[in-house]
Amino acid sequence: MEPFTLHLEREQAMLNHHNEWVRSSAPAGRVSGFVGDSVFRDGRWGVGYFDGLRLDGALQPIYCLSHKRPIGFEGLIRPKDTLGQPISPGELFGRATNPEQRVHLDRICRAVHIHNFVELGLDEGWLFLNLNPNLFWTYKRDLRAFTMDLLDHFNLDPHRVVLEILEKSIPDEGLMGALVDHYHEKGCLVAIDDFGSGHANFDRIWRFRPDIVKLDQSIITNAMHNPQARRMVPGLVSLIHQAGALVLIEGIETYDQAMIALDAEADFVQGFYFGRPMSDLEDVNELKSDALHELGIRFRQHFHGEAQKQFTKIRFYLDLLQRWIGQIDSPTVLRANALEFAKESGVKRCFILDEYGHQSGPNMSVGHRPHFAHIAGGDGADWSRRTYYRRAIVRHGVPQVIGPYFSQPDASMCITLSMALPLDGVVWVFCADLEWSGSADMVVGENRFT
Repeated sequence: MEPFTLHLEREQAMLNHHNEWVRSSAPAGRVSGFVGDSVFRDGRWGVGYFDGLRLDGALQPIYCLSHKRPIGFEGLIRPKDTLGQPISPGELFGRATNPEQRVHLDRICRAVHIHNFVELGLDEGWLFLNLNPNLFWTYKRDLRAFTMDLLDHFNLDPHRVVLEILEKSIPDEGLMGALVDHYHEKGCLVAIDDFGSGHANFDRIWRFRPDIVKLDQSIITNAMHNPQARRMVPGLVSLIHQAGALVLIEGIETYDQAMIALDAEADFVQGFYFGRPMSDLEDVNELKSDALHELGIRFRQHFHGEAQKQFTKIRFYLDLLQRWIGQIDSPTVLRANALEFAKESGVKRCFILDEYGHQSGPNMSVGHRPHFAHIAGGDGADWSRRTYYRRAIVRHGVPQVIGPYFSQPDASMCITLSMALPLDGVVWVFCADLEWSGSADMVVGENRFT
């Protein structure tokens, strides 16, 4: 087939009269008249043609971890040369050397994806479409009209479309905000794509108010090899949730990466581990959730196993505390026992608070990090806002276990064991910070030991 050459003036004239030609039927074999002789049917599946290349569409499933089933599909392009050999998407888009060609190629891809998604015949679910913001600065009015007209042509409700915007491709935040508002007003959902790929900016989440944030694959990759990064993923997901957006982690290729997504309480996942891009309509019938059910079972087993190991360690310190609690009859004995407690393996420090939450005396510890010495001393510090104090002071004689949380004295994760003791008519609160190596999201501060 001869490659189609775009005449932008003709396309713009057609857009000016779109109500007339949207209702007209396309030539036989074409998907629609929106992109000239560039998109055709191959059976039921739509294919595009650009600069002599065949553009096959593929739909990659996106799964909901809670419902254990696909909740949408992302449209992807698989270009091939004249010999049928695959070429990279980068090479394809590199052939669009001027704005007119880039606009036309963008339209072809969207037409292919929307046609194929509609051909799935699903009554629910989202289609994720990549949006190139750079095309909208010059052609923003025409391109916005084109997208909505295309949805209308295929009778696809806008609320079933998620427009993905690459976070690093946002050159003008004012215009981007207007574009996001436009699509929200039309009923579409908006996602920020590849968040965390080196240009992460939370201000954009607060400003653009996306419905979904897609975390870049680099985040899950770093979490695989860096314990600190792994502990941060649940907090990152929680922060995005608090901003009012759902979280999708993409690029998941292994069981271990899937476990990190589960532990982080991500809403949706995407990647080869769950499902490869489909290039045939029949593939949708092969989608199963068995792997997700099995993953859920293994995650519960893993979580319970890890929790049990951590709780066993904590039980040791609780038993130790219970053994010497009866020996304490004065603040002096309390301080002496606290010093001995601090020598136990896994104890970072012990300290004592008065009834108002102020620290009485320095921290008792075997070692410390000199970098934080000026904030690690503790004597006279006000810890009354800390949960370990607030819970202990209202339940005298009952051990409290709080955390894990980030500890200021040495800038590391820990849990705190605390207990309030009335001595000589005055209430003192014993506290011990314990090392923590489990998940930052594994809450133990519910007094399940008492």
